[in-house]
Amino acid sequence: MKDLLTVKNLYKKYNKSKIIALNNVSMDINKGEIVGLLGPNGAGKTTLLKIICGLTIPDSGEVIVSNVKMEDKTRLKMMEKIGVVLEGNRNLYWAISVLDNYYYFGSIKGKTGREIKKNIEKYADILKTKELLTRKVNTLSMGQKQRVAITASLLHEPELLILDEPSNGLDIESRILLTSAVKTLREEMKITILIASHDVDFLRKTVDRFIIINNGNIVDEFANINITAEDIENKYKIHANLKEA
Repeated sequence: MKDLLTVKNLYKKYNKSKIIALNNVSMDINKGEIVGLLGPNGAGKTTLLKIICGLTIPDSGEVIVSNVKMEDKTRLKMMEKIGVVLEGNRNLYWAISVLDNYYYFGSIKGKTGREIKKNIEKYADILKTKELLTRKVNTLSMGQKQRVAITASLLHEPELLILDEPSNGLDIESRILLTSAVKTLREEMKITILIASHDVDFLRKTVDRFIIINNGNIVDEFANINITAEDIENKYKIHANLKEA
């Protein structure tokens, strides 16, 4: 299977805190794969995601997406290949409608009005946001905002989707909708997906493979085959140096 994302020897140190966020991290994600990134707070997950999507510059190392290496001269081309929804409420404009958000984010990614309309119909159907188009974002529930943000991140038709804690704070219905949508995006739209999360149950229902990161190092990788939530949590506890309560 062909690699869509290749990360080689990423190193990042934050000088003010003298913390090594990433210590020569390397990994590959295959085209069409869904991968779950697990790790405790401060493990390096968010730094890794931000470097992959071009928001943070590593001290050394390489990021390659669909055979394009991340460099200053290729950054815009790389951004065409990546959709990202980071944790928090920074992914949408709350004071305007969902539809206006879609047209805004689609246009800044270079899509025409006709292309945006077509992609709204395609992705809003999968994420169940069609009925939300006229509503302002600040009137939506947390689960609705998350699905709208994911839809907005897909309107330029990226090959790689990065989700940071997508199930955080969602109720049962929203989690079910999100789980179904993630699977459909891979199966029908052939999108490769990297999910960083603490939510083992959500990841076990969606991903093909787990990667555990701690103290800036990838410490384990394993397939999501015949593995229980307890098995995953035990691996996590060992690598995160956690003790039983």
